[in-house]
Amino acid sequence: PGLVDSLLYRMNKTAHSNDENEISARVDAIAVIVNLACAEENKILLVYHPGLLDAVINIANHDPIEEAREHAAIVLMNLAYAEENKVHMVNQDHLLDTLVHLLSDVSPFTRRYASAALFTLACTYANTAVMTRHCDGGILEALRKVLLNDPIDEARVNAAEALFNMARNNSDDTIENMGNHPKLLASLAHSVLTDYSADVRAYSARALEWLSADIHYPMQCHGRLLKALTTASQWTKTTCIAEALKMQATLAENRKAMVQHDGLLDALATLALLDGINDDEVKTCAIAALERLSKESSTRHIMAKNEGVMTALTKATFAKDGADDDDATEEDGTPAALLMKTALKNLASHL
Repeated sequence: PGLVDSLLYRMNKTAHSNDENEISARVDAIAVIVNLACAEENKILLVYHPGLLDAVINIANHDPIEEAREHAAIVLMNLAYAEENKVHMVNQDHLLDTLVHLLSDVSPFTRRYASAALFTLACTYANTAVMTRHCDGGILEALRKVLLNDPIDEARVNAAEALFNMARNNSDDTIENMGNHPKLLASLAHSVLTDYSADVRAYSARALEWLSADIHYPMQCHGRLLKALTTASQWTKTTCIAEALKMQATLAENRKAMVQHDGLLDALATLALLDGINDDEVKTCAIAALERLSKESSTRHIMAKNEGVMTALTKATFAKDGADDDDATEEDGTPAALLMKTALKNLASHL
């Protein structure tokens, strides 16, 4: 305790000094806190030490020295890694505002550490609703900007992972806050397709997949989700987006909205027509989604008039070498070819 108190004294006493010696002492003091916060046995003691978080937050927000702000960001990140600290930290005055502020710091290291702190805090179910509604979606917007614009790969990966953790460890409030953000779902879809980091693409796709499990018609944000999935459907390196579309089609209340959504049937048809050596799982998801959508009697006439859908269904069903498609099966063991035949049978009266 005596060591920490003396370090806090040095950090607070020289907080706004421009004297070189005092700047050096301040940076050295918080550097020692960084090292202390690396040890698991210290994380809980430090986070509850009177005045420590306040001093670190003050440096993070106001210190003119870049190195000092970097150290402050590292301390917050290290303390956030302790499971016992996560809820306490999120409810600490000004901590979330501070991390948002650090996401736009000039130092790429500070941005990286701040985004890492956010993704680890979002690992806890109790935090995600608080974080997603903070400052009317201010954390979501800050993460979205990092995701789209930060030149540092690790900062974008951390932002994508933070959004994925929020989507995965969600409550109803979390889902509503994320879904109703005007640009978030579109930005995730954009990152899935355009980011040159495989990790950013993967986390963004997984975030959309998890959100798809909980956003359904007639929620206000359902149309926004369908638009994001339609855009991201070009992503076929993993099954995340195809699985999300299949999951959406599983619920009867979603089907009409899906069939009527501009471009969605064309997107599913494109996926169902894939013939690459590694495309079987994505293709089967798309076929299953089409079969489920064909169960909605009120929109069968729309599906029957969609050239891409009918091409996808008939090509595999009547192909002479249909053995390849017979090998592909749904999770429940239903062959893809049988799903296509069922879909065609459902649409037959409208052909």
